Amino acid sequence: MKEPVKKGVTEGSVSFLERTIRFLKEVKIEARKITWAQRKPVLMTSLMVIFFSLFIGAYLGILDVIYNFIISLMVK
Repeated sequence: MKEPVKKGVTEGSVSFLERTIRFLKEVKIEARKITWAQRKPVLMTSLMVIFFSLFIGAYLGILDVIYNFIISLMVK
């Protein structure tokens, strides 16, 4: 009769530490392949997002004050 084979355990299996080290080395290699954005376009895009967010916030704040004033006149 055959002996049952243990799943996941083989001769020469790689330890957790070795797999982790290999993974980190591969991550380092892949990170070198990344094309990073230039500083100026990233800065300009970030400033545009901040400006637009502040503009929309101010616009909605003004609308809130106006509608609050109109509703308070209607309630009186």
